[in-house]
Amino acid sequence: MILKDREFNHSKDAFHEAMNIPSYLRTKCRERIFFTSFSNALQRAELFEDEDDAPKEMCTVTGDLQRCLKMITDPLEYEYTLLTFYGHQRMAMEAYGKYKYLKSNDKSKEDKLKLSIINLIEELRSKDDDDDQEEDEIDNITVNTAIKRISIVKDSIYNFDTYLKLLSKKLSSRKDDDFNVDDFLKDIFD
Repeated sequence: MILKDREFNHSKDAFHEAMNIPSYLRTKCRERIFFTSFSNALQRAELFEDEDDAPKEMCTVTGDLQRCLKMITDPLEYEYTLLTFYGHQRMAMEAYGKYKYLKSNDKSKEDKLKLSIINLIEELRSKDDDDDQEEDEIDNITVNTAIKRISIVKDSIYNFDTYLKLLSKKLSSRKDDDFNVDDFLKDIFD
């Protein structure tokens, strides 16, 4: 139990910083949760005509958790993932539900208008929350930015390392000299 003996810095506002968790590790753990949750949902839809026929490990929170934990070898990542899993997995499933709805042909004009209003309100709310700070979509997690990750999971052909590289290319607003995916991955694997 690494976190049990970890010295916390209670003067920090960010949860991971207060726990002395590096930002790259926080990002990797969070993105692994999104990746496994979306992978299970997408593969369930691709492999089964009736999603109810899919095995339970592809349909449940515990199935997503099990798949996620099997990918981890570092004890600190394991514990931090356990600590943050449920919130990110819930957001992933909310985003997947919205994604499926957007892709479906069962929307009336009234539903489309409601969805447009909801999206506008979410955008306005996230702009207010940013307090004029420019933030990468990688770190600005909303249902809408989570939906963007779904196509990245598909494009990665369900490979987590490829997913991380594509994520940094597609969602990072940092200039290339500010963020280098190879350096990011090197930090992760050290």
